[in-house]
Amino acid sequence: MTARGTVEAPATRDPLAQDAAFEERIAFFERVLREWLDDDRVGIACGSWEDGGIVELIPRRRARLLPAAYQGCFLGVRELRVAGGEHHMHLDLGRVHAIACAVVPSVCFAFRPSFEVRLLVTGPGGAPTDRASMSLMLLDPYPAGGLDGDVVQRFFERARRHVAERPDLVRVEIASQVRTSGEGAAILRCLKDVVASDLADEPAWDVALEQLNAGARAAPAEPLDPPVLPLLEGALGLREASLVIHRERTLVEFQTETLAGVERSVHDGHVSWQIGRFDQHHCHLSIGAVTRVLFSAEPVPCQGGRLNYTVWFLTAVPCGNPYRRNGYFSVVLNRPYDERGPRAEIIAQVIRLFLEHRSAPLVEADATFLDAVAACSGTAR
Repeated sequence: MTARGTVEAPATRDPLAQDAAFEERIAFFERVLREWLDDDRVGIACGSWEDGGIVELIPRRRARLLPAAYQGCFLGVRELRVAGGEHHMHLDLGRVHAIACAVVPSVCFAFRPSFEVRLLVTGPGGAPTDRASMSLMLLDPYPAGGLDGDVVQRFFERARRHVAERPDLVRVEIASQVRTSGEGAAILRCLKDVVASDLADEPAWDVALEQLNAGARAAPAEPLDPPVLPLLEGALGLREASLVIHRERTLVEFQTETLAGVERSVHDGHVSWQIGRFDQHHCHLSIGAVTRVLFSAEPVPCQGGRLNYTVWFLTAVPCGNPYRRNGYFSVVLNRPYDERGPRAEIIAQVIRLFLEHRSAPLVEADATFLDAVAACSGTAR
């Protein structure tokens, strides 16, 4: 690619090694989460003031993290329940790319420092973000109006253990406002006690943080390929088909035979997926935003009222498609019929694609498409 960004081919990665790394990360995040939940001084916060609201749970060591119930791309999904109540939450540890143990001013403490463990999640395209799906926070670091040094020191000690175990996944951050706050000197003393430092106060923050973060921090983990990628590559391999992007008053089609694969594109930290060669017609899509794939067969006017065979790539929220509100893009057969009727060899290829991926958690099919599958295989649905 040109200076606008860089392109990396996903085929260069070992999928088995990637799966193992995915499972190891989930196991580590789950272990860390369980350890913090076992502390009766820790509460749970979800949401952001940027989005207009925050939900807080006070578990008091009554929180239970249920074991994994799914496989594949949903392996990291966990259910968190608090004994004695019906309220609960679901979280996806597979979307977490790092843990930030953050000390930041908080409205909850009249803008005095809050001590939080933030589960940072990936965004569209699998790119790391600074947004947290949930946070664990010290409930009362100021029990008598002043900072509880023992509690804060234990916060830093636990964070340091987790950093030492996985410096590529955990880091400690302290906001600049905290350093100059009324509690800054007391927090710095706790930090220096943990790293056994006798540094002078002025440069001590940066040096002590570097020691706490295990020296030079490892590079962030490379984003995993979106789970929909193999299916998308298969859909783009369909003959006599088009990639369709439909928006209000705009419909763009790329014939699949003219598109040369899918490549990850990185520019200024933003990750997208380039479909087609850069020196030809192509597009960039955030395929990590795809949450479901629907195999559909619907009667449409452009096929003379006959079935239109479509693979829909859907998002969790509306994306501007006037026909299907969450239809991000689709791959559709162009000519499944000729003057003699259905072209069995063309229709069969999309049915084979469905059968290959039907066990994936994100794959669905509508009733009419399943009837077509049954007719093709000679069995009842």
